[in-house]
Amino acid sequence: MTENAQAPRNARIEALRLVAILGIAVFHTFQPWFSAATVDAWDVWVTSPGTLATLGCVNLLGSYGNHVFFLISGFFLVPRAAARSGEPGYWREQARAAARRSVAILLTVALYVLGALAIDAWVVPIEGISLESPLWIFSWLEFIWVYLVIVLATPLIGWAWGRVRHPIAVVCALAACVFAVNAYIAFVSPGDEVRDLLEWRKLMSAASYLVAFLVGGALAERRLPRPGAALACCSALAVGAEAAAALAGNTDLLVALSFKSTSALSFALAACSVAVASARSDDRMPPRLSALLRRLASSILGFYVAQALLSPLWRSFGWDLCLAALDHGEAAFLATGVAWSLVLLAALLAFDQLVRIPLLRAARIR
Repeated sequence: MTENAQAPRNARIEALRLVAILGIAVFHTFQPWFSAATVDAWDVWVTSPGTLATLGCVNLLGSYGNHVFFLISGFFLVPRAAARSGEPGYWREQARAAARRSVAILLTVALYVLGALAIDAWVVPIEGISLESPLWIFSWLEFIWVYLVIVLATPLIGWAWGRVRHPIAVVCALAACVFAVNAYIAFVSPGDEVRDLLEWRKLMSAASYLVAFLVGGALAERRLPRPGAALACCSALAVGAEAAAALAGNTDLLVALSFKSTSALSFALAACSVAVASARSDDRMPPRLSALLRRLASSILGFYVAQALLSPLWRSFGWDLCLAALDHGEAAFLATGVAWSLVLLAALLAFDQLVRIPLLRAARIR
């Protein structure tokens, strides 16, 4: 999720990162509504299979966005590390790069944790935040800690990549195994709703993100043929599957299709999206738009941390907005949820640009 410090990235890829974070914002807004719609009470408030299918598609966006971030990170970091793995000073150079990225992550978390504690103490209580136990910092930011571990492991990944005869074949085999296990979890053995951090199904989420990181490296070395067609096929398959489940009223299937971070549909959509974004340069993009996209994308890490730590506040407000809009129909409900997600995204990105980014620059971290 951290930006490339050595050279500006393709603005098309930065635009995809912004699309992914918007998808995550929309997913989080509608997540409690999807949960309510899939516990045998969905007909109480959802009268249209189309709305249920839409919620099913939206529920794919959380895993989709997270996979996009890991795919893009792997796309840049893995080939760079692998290419230099045989050079003198490799471990020292990679250790410095990993340390720089890790410090940026940890400072971002520290800044927003302090901000959340300040809001809880002096503005409005935030449910779940406590100075007595720091466990909420780990449980609310699971995705960030997985990303940090993979960043720290990048030098080892690059070194191994450079010494495996057919790394892409190994990655494909690993991906097949991981998502086969994920399918078993989603369709056969989802487990309890609340999981311990070290429960094996929870760890499969981390394994899925590691696979996404490695697949990103594979996409950098061997581009997907006709990525646009592949993305169109995956999109049609996802929409068709969600629509079929909604029309049949099969809420269990809707849940399984987008089960947490293990969704194969979300992963396939993310991989194809990265392949499309990386297939062309941004030479024809207006310079101002390109610069804006790169600037906003640098705040994605800050947004992710802030929206996680402040979720009890904005989710409650968003729920009330959607509930009020539901009185005017399901279309108004969906439109209000998307609009609220856009407002939240814009507000947190703006705050991050005004506060976190200048602080990191002052500390010479970026």
